[in-house]
Amino acid sequence: MAMLFPDGAAALTGAVSHTVSTAVICFELTGQIAHILPMMVAVILANMVAQSLQPSLYDSIIQVKKLPYLPDLGWNQLSKFTIFVEDIMVRDVKFVSASCTYGELRNLLQTTTVKTLPLVDSK
Repeated sequence: MAMLFPDGAAALTGAVSHTVSTAVICFELTGQIAHILPMMVAVILANMVAQSLQPSLYDSIIQVKKLPYLPDLGWNQLSKFTIFVEDIMVRDVKFVSASCTYGELRNLLQTTTVKTLPLVDSK
């Protein structure tokens, strides 16, 4: 495909982001519908290779920033129902109540590393 159509970079962006929408965006920007088949083939093949080798750009950013990430649910229909909310939720939530005293607030701020705390009406 690269020898036949050397002016296409959609396969690279498709492989990095693990999406096929980059090919559609290229069609919309250039208006070259004549190249739809080779570009779609290139993007889909690049996605297949990239997905087998590495996570997507977005998944990598989530892992680097250590953001919360849902576990894989699996392909089996039964395995989807074995994960419950309590398996992935935070149980010991630190909070500030409206009736909180200065001492409680100071103690909470000294004992936790959380940067944001929810404000609730009551304990």
